Amino acid sequence: MGIAAIALIVASIGIMNTMLMSVMERTHEVGIMKAIGAKNWNVLSLFLLESGMVSMVGGVLGCALGAAGAYLISIGISAQFGMVLPAIVKPEVLLGGIVVAVLVGVLSGLYPARKASKMSPVEAVRYE
Repeated sequence: MGIAAIALIVASIGIMNTMLMSVMERTHEVGIMKAIGAKNWNVLSLFLLESGMVSMVGGVLGCALGAAGAYLISIGISAQFGMVLPAIVKPEVLLGGIVVAVLVGVLSGLYPARKASKMSPVEAVRYE
């Protein structure tokens, strides 16, 4: 549990950093969006959707690599030691992993998304 908690914290910080950089790189575009009528909610939901999608892709790839690794280890142990050690990969566990990844991603993207939604359109367009 401790290793998993540390991994979640590291992943959360990584996603937050990625989203903060995304907000900083797109400050001008956010300013233009707000200047032509985008509401705070529109900008917030755009960045939350992006962080959710990034974390979902990471969760799916992580679950796929984990399942493949379990099967490869099972095959390797069977070949090396001659004993059968089945890899049990339950769909509920994989789905739970993806859900946790998306939840962590959306929660990590909340601060950068809120920061982007609170930008002043005039100052954001002027930003270089």
